[in-house]
Amino acid sequence: MVRYILKRLLLLIPVIIVVSFIVFMLMELTPGDITDFFYTDEMTEADIQALREYFNLDRSVFYRYGLYMINLFQGDLGLSDFTRLSVWDLFISRLPNTLILSFTALIFGMAFAIPMGIIAARKAGKIVDNLTTGFTLVGMSMPVFWIGILLLVWFSSNLGWFPAGHFREGWRSIILPAVCSSLTLMASAARQTRSSMLEVLKSDYLRTARAKGVPERSVIRRHALGNAWIPIITALGTSLGMQLAGAVVVESVFTWPGIGRLAAEAVAARDVTTTTGVVVMTTVLYVLIHLIVDVLYAFIDPRIKAQYVSGKRKKKYSASKETESGSNGALDSAEGNQAPVVAAEISFAPEAGTPAQEETSANDLPKVVAARTETKSIPQGTGKFVTRPHFVASSSLKASTDKSDAELISISKEYKKNSQLKEILHHMSKNKGAMAGMCIFGALILIFLGSLFISWEQVTQSIGPLRTYRLLPPSWEYPFGTDNNARNAFLRVIYGARYSLSIGFGAAGLAALFGISLGAFAGFYGGAADELIMRFSDILASIPGILLGMVIVTVLGQSLPNLIIAVGVAAIPIYIRITRAAILTVRNQEFVEAAKAVGLSNVRIIFAQVLPNSLAPLIVAASVNLGMNIIVAASLSFLGFGIPVPAPEWGAIISVNRDFAHVATYLMTFPGLFIMFTVLAFNLLGDGLRDALDPKLKKR
Repeated sequence: MVRYILKRLLLLIPVIIVVSFIVFMLMELTPGDITDFFYTDEMTEADIQALREYFNLDRSVFYRYGLYMINLFQGDLGLSDFTRLSVWDLFISRLPNTLILSFTALIFGMAFAIPMGIIAARKAGKIVDNLTTGFTLVGMSMPVFWIGILLLVWFSSNLGWFPAGHFREGWRSIILPAVCSSLTLMASAARQTRSSMLEVLKSDYLRTARAKGVPERSVIRRHALGNAWIPIITALGTSLGMQLAGAVVVESVFTWPGIGRLAAEAVAARDVTTTTGVVVMTTVLYVLIHLIVDVLYAFIDPRIKAQYVSGKRKKKYSASKETESGSNGALDSAEGNQAPVVAAEISFAPEAGTPAQEETSANDLPKVVAARTETKSIPQGTGKFVTRPHFVASSSLKASTDKSDAELISISKEYKKNSQLKEILHHMSKNKGAMAGMCIFGALILIFLGSLFISWEQVTQSIGPLRTYRLLPPSWEYPFGTDNNARNAFLRVIYGARYSLSIGFGAAGLAALFGISLGAFAGFYGGAADELIMRFSDILASIPGILLGMVIVTVLGQSLPNLIIAVGVAAIPIYIRITRAAILTVRNQEFVEAAKAVGLSNVRIIFAQVLPNSLAPLIVAASVNLGMNIIVAASLSFLGFGIPVPAPEWGAIISVNRDFAHVATYLMTFPGLFIMFTVLAFNLLGDGLRDALDPKLKKR
C-alpha cells in the first residue's frame, strides 16, 4: 500500500511539469501581456522598456518558464504579475473557502443521494424508481449557474432567508452555494447508487441472508450497500474533483472568495504567474482526490487490499512456485510418465435401431449424451493407449437438433431482413425515455432550422423606444418578453439554438476525431505508443476543463470556432479511453488476423476493420458528451469567455440579464430551460442507445 501511494505521488512530478508547461505557454500566446495594464500616456520609451525588463519580457519565453520551474520546485509559486502578492499566499487564503463549499455540498449530496438511490433500486420499475430516474436526469441537465441565479432570486431577493453572496454571515452564507453545487452531485450519485444496488440486490448471498432471518435493514445496510460502495465512492470522488475544478462557476454566481474566482480573475488580467500557479495547484488537488478514492477501495473491499502486496512477497511467492514446479517436472521425468490426456469426441449420428423422438428438446442434450456413452482405446505415439469417452447421440437428439437448426435458420433470416440500425430503433422505440429524448431532439432541429430565417438585425436591434419596450413581460406578441435593450427575447433565444447545437456537435466531432484516432492507435499497437498516448490522456484529463477552456479562449479570442476548440480539447481524453478499451477487446480476434494475413496495412485494419466493430460504446459516449459540451460552452459564455455579446448564446443571455433577475426573472428562465431540455434530450438518447446496444439490457 505504501509503495503504491509513493508511486502515485511520484507520478505527480511529470504531471506538474507538463501541466505547467501547457498553461504557461498558452498564457504567453495570449494577445498583449501584463504590461498593458500599467501603460499610461505619460510613460516614455525608457519607462516602457524598464517595465518590460522588470517582468523579464525582454527574455525568451523558455527562460521565463525555466525560471518559474526553478522557483516552483523550491516551493515558490512566484509573485502575481498584477498585484505583486505571493501566489502561494493568495491560493492558501482562498483554498479553505473552496474546500468548505465543496465538502458541504458533498455532505448534502450524500445525505439525499444514497437513500434515494437505495429506495429506487428496491422499488425498481415502480413510480418511485421512475421519479428518481427523472430527477437524476433533470439534475444532470441543468446548468449550475442558472440554478444558482434562480436560488438567489427565490430565497434571497424574494424571501430574504439567506444572504445574496460573499462569506460574511457564517453558515447562512454557505447554504445557497452548497445546495447549488450539491444538486448535480446528488443527481449523479443517486444514479450511480441505484445502478450499483440493482446489481447487488440480485446476488444469491442476499437471499441467503434473508433466509437465515437477518433483518431487512441489516441486509440492505451491511450486505447490499457494503458491496456496492466502490462505484458509489468513485462517483462521489469524481464529483468532488469536478467541483474543486469547476468551482469557478458557483463562486462567480455567489461572489464566493474561492480559488475558482481567483483563477477567472487571473486569466482575465493575463496574469501568467497566478494562472499557472492556480491551475497547477488545482490539478494537484484533483489528482490527490482520485488517489484518496483509490486508497479507500482497499479499506472497503478486502479483495482489493490483497492486491497491494509488496514486490518482495510476490517475488518470493513466484520463486517458491517455480521451485515446486521444477521438482514436480523432474519427478515426472524420472518416472518416464507424462500427464494423462483427456479428450471427448461427440458424434451426433443416430445409433441404428433407435427410434426418433420429436418431442426431445435441446435442453435434454446432457441426458441423451450421458445415456449413450461407450469407451474407445486410441493408440498414442508413445506406444501406450489412452482411454477417451466417446459419445453417440440417439436419433431423438438428431431430430431435436434438426428442429433447433430450423428455428435458428428462421430466426437468422428474420434478423437479416432488418438492418442493425432498424434493430436499434426497434429497441429504442420500446424505451419511453429514449422516445421522449428523440421527440425533444426533433423539436430542437426544427427550432434550429427556424433560427436560420432570423436575421442578425432582428436579434441585436431594439424593436422600439427603450422607454416603451424595455423589460416587457411575456405576452402573445412577445412570448419571452423583452430585455433591457428592448430586444425581442423570444427571437434571441431561438437564434441561440444555432450556437448551442453547433458547439455541441462541433466540439464532439473535434474530440472524437482526435480521441478516437489516438485511442485506436494506443489500443491496436500497445507498447510504447500505448504508454505515451495514455500518459498524455491522463495529463490532459487532470487539467480542469473549465480552466483549460478559459485559457484557450483567451489565447485564441472569443468566437464560435474558438469556443468549439476550447470545449472539444477538454473532451479528448474521454474518447481516448473508451476507444482504447473497445479496441483491446477485438484486436486479437480472427478477422483481424485474417486482415493481416491478406496484407492489409495497419491503418486500414484499424479504421476499416477494428473500429466498425467497436462503435457501440463510442456512440453512447458521443451522445452523452454532446450534452456536456453544451453546458461547458454555456458556462464559459456566462463567465465572459465564450461567444461575445451581443451574440445571443444561451449562457451569454443569462449572464447579460442576471442584473435584472429580481425584476425580470423570465429573461433567464427561458434560455435556462432551453439548455436543460437540450442536454436532457441527449442524456435520454444516450441512455436509450446504451440499452439498445447492450445485449444484457435488451428487452426481447
